[in-house]
Amino acid sequence: MANALPLFKPPQKILLATDLSARSDRALDRATQLARQWNAGLIVVHALENQTIASRSPFYDDLPSWRRPPDPALVVERQIRRDLREPVADLRIIVTQGEAPEVILDVAAQERCDLIVVGATRGQGLGRAVLGRTVEYLIRRAPTSVLVVKSRLSGAYRHILVGTDFTAEAGYGLSVAAHMFPDAAFAVMHAFDMPYRSLSGASQLSRDFSAMEQEEIRAFVRDADMPESVRSGIVTLIEHGRPEVMIHNYVIEQNADLTVIGTVGHGRLFHLLIGGHAPKIVDGTPSDILVVRMPGAR
Repeated sequence: MANALPLFKPPQKILLATDLSARSDRALDRATQLARQWNAGLIVVHALENQTIASRSPFYDDLPSWRRPPDPALVVERQIRRDLREPVADLRIIVTQGEAPEVILDVAAQERCDLIVVGATRGQGLGRAVLGRTVEYLIRRAPTSVLVVKSRLSGAYRHILVGTDFTAEAGYGLSVAAHMFPDAAFAVMHAFDMPYRSLSGASQLSRDFSAMEQEEIRAFVRDADMPESVRSGIVTLIEHGRPEVMIHNYVIEQNADLTVIGTVGHGRLFHLLIGGHAPKIVDGTPSDILVVRMPGAR
């Protein structure tokens, strides 16, 4: 797998999608930090609702400039620049009319962005962040990886959990994350709910199965393309339980600040992330989520 795909490198062009909400402010702070960390360009995109443009009347064109209502695009750009906490050397702001998901994907494609950053929305429950319509659409359709920001910025990512179902996409996700954040501590978890496991107890079959699982996750880490300094420090975990619960518990107990999911086409983690009856991983995980898009994946 190390030779099957292009060499990995941190993103050089980041797209931040913002709706100017408080949650988007968190995403703006993270996108700014990553752009500075990687010396990358940052494109900030805001989609104006159709009614915003429609509310402007040609009548105002005949008025002096000081009596005209402010240009919505200029107002948005000023707010974005005001909200930036740190300067970014290569910054562009694009404010255009249209539905947010389509605008974001159009700009990402035209600008050949390497990463899309977006904030989660607030859902039911105290401080609970969930997938919004735009975020879910981006994860399904974006041609590149998507970072969903949920937490306030507290420096660079330091502790990263990578979920795996041993697919090629999961391996690619691990490799991408290792090259993006080589200074972070990594844990790789394979979690699944094994029916009737409690009935097997401490039988020889159960012990043999556990040994087989451990060998599979070690091989998964061994075969992934990553710096050896990262590989040597990876902690591997086999957890028997619902993946979304195991990931949530690890993030809370071990204070992981980023969870990486590299399955975006088929495989169980993708279905738990997006659909099905199980709680979605993005909904249930309190950390930021990086969904890595493998080239050519659908």
